[in-house]
Amino acid sequence: MVTGTLLAVMISLSGQAVAGTDEEQLARMKDPDQWPAPGRDFSLTRHSPLSDINTKNVNKLQMVWMQGMSALRGQEGQPLVVKDVGGKPMLFMVSGCPAMSNCNVVQGLDLSDPDQPKAIWNYVKKTDRDESAVPRACCDTVNRGGSYADGKFVFQTLDGFLIALDGQTGKEVWVVKNAFPEKGETGTPAPLIADDKVIIGFGGNEFAARGRITSYNLKDGSKAWECQSTGTDKDVCLTSETNKANPQYGQAGSDLGVKTYPGEDYKIGGGTAWGWYSYDPELKMVYYSTGNPGLWSPSYRCGAKPVSQEECNTGKWDNKWSMTIFARKVSNGDAVWAYQMTPFDQWDYDGINENMLTDMKIEGKEVKALTHFDRNGFAYVLDRTDGTLLRAHKYVTVDWAEKVDLKTGRPIKVFEHSPLEVGRNVSTCPSAMGGKDQQPGSVDPKEPNIFYMPTNNWCMEDEPQERTHTNQGTVYVFANVYMYPEVPGITGKVKKFDVLTGKTVWEIPDPYPNWAGTMNTDGGLMFYGSLGGDFRAVDRESGKVLWSRKLSSGVIGNPATWKLGGHQYVGVYSGIGGWIGLPVTAGLDLNDKFGAIGATAMAKASGLNLIPQSGELNVFRVSKSRRNHLG
Repeated sequence: MVTGTLLAVMISLSGQAVAGTDEEQLARMKDPDQWPAPGRDFSLTRHSPLSDINTKNVNKLQMVWMQGMSALRGQEGQPLVVKDVGGKPMLFMVSGCPAMSNCNVVQGLDLSDPDQPKAIWNYVKKTDRDESAVPRACCDTVNRGGSYADGKFVFQTLDGFLIALDGQTGKEVWVVKNAFPEKGETGTPAPLIADDKVIIGFGGNEFAARGRITSYNLKDGSKAWECQSTGTDKDVCLTSETNKANPQYGQAGSDLGVKTYPGEDYKIGGGTAWGWYSYDPELKMVYYSTGNPGLWSPSYRCGAKPVSQEECNTGKWDNKWSMTIFARKVSNGDAVWAYQMTPFDQWDYDGINENMLTDMKIEGKEVKALTHFDRNGFAYVLDRTDGTLLRAHKYVTVDWAEKVDLKTGRPIKVFEHSPLEVGRNVSTCPSAMGGKDQQPGSVDPKEPNIFYMPTNNWCMEDEPQERTHTNQGTVYVFANVYMYPEVPGITGKVKKFDVLTGKTVWEIPDPYPNWAGTMNTDGGLMFYGSLGGDFRAVDRESGKVLWSRKLSSGVIGNPATWKLGGHQYVGVYSGIGGWIGLPVTAGLDLNDKFGAIGATAMAKASGLNLIPQSGELNVFRVSKSRRNHLG
């Protein structure tokens, strides 16, 4: 274990690392008192070893402070807490982007007095802003946070600037342009810092963007490597070794990222990597997933004539490498393996959800596993060393596919629930928003097959429309989508789910969709927030809600916890938004059932129009009395 003393040696007086950032970050991640990365660790477990707040005293949890954010919407990330920023414990937070005048404001708070934080700097980029990013953000002007290493806080703006700030002062260290709104690209994800590099993608499938992932050198922002999601083998960074253990997934040699699209549609083929990124520092491999292949009218992505369900799903028109989990070498981006979950997507089941790394015992064998709960309703378990598919269980109601064939890796699709032809209306579960969207789950590495997962429980009617243009940067959907609750009155459930057996251990139903992440702790608790604004602590064993507090707005952010001054704290953003909240935050007509690609109907059905808008970081700790610390 790297001790605190060694960590201090690794950091110079100026706050700059004198050893590799992997070692620096691992040292912080082994310190339970910090929340140093978006998922707390490289594996995205969102698990904390802290236990000061536990099942016995959580009823005494009280709000101790809150910090306002510049935006009243789109708070889809989490704060970072780092103890060793120039000798001070610091909290870093990034807001959403309702307008360029107050877009992605970063705040640095000194937590030397953890009950009375002091804002010592804030930052917002003022120059060269691109106002067109706001209407091109799909879906909503959200931000999922930043990452910290080598004395730098690194984040991406909605209009695509990747910025490294000095953690002590908030001054710019370097700025590079990573995403280009005129090409349909907008910056919403939190970057990964690994192996002295910053790895980042962007969103934009619904605006005809072409997805890619880029690695920048943390020291100066220079480009280290870049790999496309579509295109030639060289563009996608495939090699002769890619998918060596599973050739059925597709290999280099025939440019599948070009030939599985008609004509040159791969150039507007989506596959953006707008979700989360994980990393195995021993294998030196980065894991992330890609989104849908552009327009939602799938017959245009099939070159077969005549167009039919059978011809479009032979494998010839898979639209690779959209909807794909990639494992890449952190050193140069080479794809070790790539597994496409939903070949020839017909439902917008973006594959960008988090890939969580745990070590499991499966059929008597120790496996370095990767678990992915996909929008398509299946929970996948793969061997993260070579991509071998080990499990694929339904975790919500799924009718578009019977199952996933573990040998081929391909889903067995159901024609009756597969939209294809223009004008043919099809009902499908789950909806395009998925069994879950980007909102991340959590896992305790000591129980590596048990996941605490926010889920959405609604279906949709999808009617493909005629394609009218192929322009990047312009809305590129071409489908009428109507979403509705699977069961009236229940549109979300938080589940404790066993990915090896495919069984739900317990679940908590909610009248609102679940659009916030979960966090679990060694105190026997799981924390999450609801779109109704309820922040809750749950007994991990029984699923009983032990504590709940109403916040100023709905929660689409992810809880974090840290310990300073002898007290454990828990914090979460409030501020409704995201795809599900867009009809409310943008003031859309809720009577238009197709608005925001179906979100208006869902917002109306669940009463989201009654949720106020606000934007704060809310922080709690156990109080000796039941009286609120704020008086």
